[in-house]
Amino acid sequence: MKILRQFGMAAMACICMGMVCKSQTVDLTVVVKGVKEVKGSIMVAAGDMSKPQEMKYDMAGVASTDDAVLVLKEVPVGRCDLFVYQDLNGNYQLDRDEEDIPVEPCYMKEKVSVKDGVDNRMEVRLVNVREMMGAKK
Repeated sequence: MKILRQFGMAAMACICMGMVCKSQTVDLTVVVKGVKEVKGSIMVAAGDMSKPQEMKYDMAGVASTDDAVLVLKEVPVGRCDLFVYQDLNGNYQLDRDEEDIPVEPCYMKEKVSVKDGVDNRMEVRLVNVREMMGAKK
């Protein structure tokens, strides 16, 4: 009986440790501002670009120039990179010119903090990089 009790306690300890070791995830709400034309889709991704198969994605068609709200499900707690763009031509990629400059409105930020137990809501503003570069010249 003593061995059975020890086995049960060991099994319970393993289950508890597994729950603690399991990576925590949360939903990340991204509010996208700066939509200038009713065209294409808004694409949002969060994660590590070196592991694209593990990134979390969401997309929504553009119905108006109002803010778009997208929710990424089960984003790991910690730091991640956030990528947002408006896919104007429906090819599911951020188009770039011959100088590798994005030609579609976009937003990118590295090392975004995703925390457990808080409202993980971020507001981002799409920018036209080519226009922004022209304004700085």
